[in-house]
Parts: sequence; structure tokens; C-alpha cells
Amino acid sequence: MSQVKKNVATTTRQVAINAESSVASGLLLNHQGKLWIEHAGERYQLRRTSNNKLILTK
Repeated sequence: MSQVKKNVATTTRQVAINAESSVASGLLLNHQGKLWIEHAGERYQLRRTSNNKLILTK
């Protein structure tokens, strides 16, 4: 049985954070305006809408 390999582009960004930090969404979202977040064993997607709003979905 052959295995299918995913082509995944990896980009490393380092951001220093503290209790008062904020991060520009452009630093987090990919070129498609999306970010996958894993939390407590669940996977969520943060995405930028066509109206430039952010939506978090499970």
C-alpha cells in the first residue's frame, strides 16, 4: 500500500508575548487568511472574512 505525503509549507515566526501582549493578525494568519489552532484536543480554525472580520469555528 502506498502512502500519500502531504506537502506542508512550514514557516517559523517568533513572537514574544506577556500578559499585556497583542499580536497583529497578519503575523498569525497564512496567505489565505487562516490559522488552525489546537486546544484541549480539539481543532479550531480562525479565518478572516471578506468583510475583514475574524471568525473562530470548530
